[in-house]
Amino acid sequence: MIQMLPIEVSRALPMSSYYSIMRGNLFHLEGSSRVMPKDLNTLFQTLGQNIKAEYYPYAAIKNSIRRRGDLIFIRISDVLSGAPDEVLLSLGRILLAKLNRKRVNQKDRTTYREYVMSDPFQEKALKIIAKRKRKTRIVKGRYRDLNKSFERVNKKYFNNTMRKPVLTWSVRRAKRTLGRYDPERDTVFVSRILDSPHASEELLDFIMYHELLHKKHGIRKEGKRMRVHTPEFKRDEKKFSNYEKMKKIMENLARRR
Repeated sequence: MIQMLPIEVSRALPMSSYYSIMRGNLFHLEGSSRVMPKDLNTLFQTLGQNIKAEYYPYAAIKNSIRRRGDLIFIRISDVLSGAPDEVLLSLGRILLAKLNRKRVNQKDRTTYREYVMSDPFQEKALKIIAKRKRKTRIVKGRYRDLNKSFERVNKKYFNNTMRKPVLTWSVRRAKRTLGRYDPERDTVFVSRILDSPHASEELLDFIMYHELLHKKHGIRKEGKRMRVHTPEFKRDEKKFSNYEKMKKIMENLARRR
């Protein structure tokens, strides 16, 4: 069975190694040994003459878009090199819709998702991306201990049967993404915003529980769709004490600036 790789779309890019340098008819990606054909840039300019597009060797199936002045910069995972034009254009329209906070066209969503969820593409992606995964940087907490949170959650909700993953705080103090589980590295990342004497220990345990449920249930492929929050996942998540209260706290935290 093929392990499904998650798909990421982002509206922002880090500024380091951002711009491509034009050399003749080729784009050389700064910070990368890969040289990509100009065709992608030409193709995406059919969506707008102010678009600059390039392939980038991400360590995931990730695509990003950013507006800077009058120009729009797009980076596409180089795993998608060789994809049909209709797939790439669908992805381009999806990224533009997200950048402008508009509804994504369902046909574009389906065209792109069916391609990246296909077994041949997933096999290709696994071979390429597996070589790019960096060793996890372990960030220790100042006020909260992720190991103790794991022990509490494992004992209460998994009867101490859950095998311990790598645990680390995130580098950034994210408010919207409080936790993330990386199945390829068997690692749980928790936002540093919860590493505070004022942060609720119960909320930390809920985030830990949620991410461990991702480890337990994995990713399910249903037809041509990929589901991470399956009915079984949602059923188990509601078993957490004060589930509704934790959800409201998370929503309020995400609204803060």
